[in-house]
Amino acid sequence: MRCHRVLLIVPGIVWGLLLHCAPVSLAQERPTILAGHGTLSGSILPLWVGAEAKLFERHGLQVKPIYLPRAAGRPALLSDDIQIYFSAGPPLVQMRLGGADVVVTSCVVHKLTSKIMVTPAIQKVADLRGKVLAVANPGSASDFAAKLFLARQGMKPGQDISLIYSGSTSAAFAALVNGRVQAIFATSPNDLQAAQAGFKPLLELGDLNIPYAGNCSAAMRPYMTKQPARMRSFVAGITEAIAYIRRRPSEAKGILQKYTRVSDPSILQHAYDSDTRYMEPVPRPTSEGTKTILENLGVSGRTAEQFVTEFNNDEFIKQITDEGLLKQIYPSGVPALR
Repeated sequence: MRCHRVLLIVPGIVWGLLLHCAPVSLAQERPTILAGHGTLSGSILPLWVGAEAKLFERHGLQVKPIYLPRAAGRPALLSDDIQIYFSAGPPLVQMRLGGADVVVTSCVVHKLTSKIMVTPAIQKVADLRGKVLAVANPGSASDFAAKLFLARQGMKPGQDISLIYSGSTSAAFAALVNGRVQAIFATSPNDLQAAQAGFKPLLELGDLNIPYAGNCSAAMRPYMTKQPARMRSFVAGITEAIAYIRRRPSEAKGILQKYTRVSDPSILQHAYDSDTRYMEPVPRPTSEGTKTILENLGVSGRTAEQFVTEFNNDEFIKQITDEGLLKQIYPSGVPALR
């Protein structure tokens, strides 16, 4: 029980009135985590669903998603303005390589995804030579995907193909439409918009099965060490949200509509299908995905092994597994990817 006091302010006088004692709601007593994210796409759906469906609250935690565009999430995490950064793996790896003691506790996607959308004249990957490719920002997921893909195709940015930074995925799409570029790396719904505008998919990167760390939740190690119960609750909420998304597509698409402000049913369905296709039922951080990112940044061998050990933390996934959460949300067994 807690008594509530209301202050009535009258010119020159402050009156304190003690109101009746009333029980404080459990919601008010729950600790709060601010979780930043840098995009408004279906890749953030587990975070949004966890908050909107009150799945984090089932585990004693309130989570408030905060949109922080243009890489603002990284300094916000460093300064403790947010406690969780929900992000693709490359920016997080770069943060740690730069000296930040950041730790990843879950990753929803374990392979590199997105489509390469091109002008109709481009028929095969070799046709990209001499063309202009747009990605969002330096160090972004699309930047990483482009450089990794080109390297594996034996192409060098600036030599075999021009790589430009548009500032955002929507700006990259606009550049494709107005003819400034001939190719973009697109995720939903930009790939559908590009197709409707007369462009075509050249390749679905998910079909290449390149290990990757995508849609990861990261925290600073001091916070994780100080607040292990909150971190456990956050990981549990994300894991339960994935099961909810698979089990209740209508509700999930409603939440997706709220945050992306996309109302077209066909676009929402496409986004749902695209973003759940590679969504892991159990979002463990993986060493293989982290090593792919490190390899692209020129880090390998024992240095990479040590990095992975310090960067990936699966203790909370193990904890909720031991507690039986996976059996609760997947009573018929953990499903395979769609």
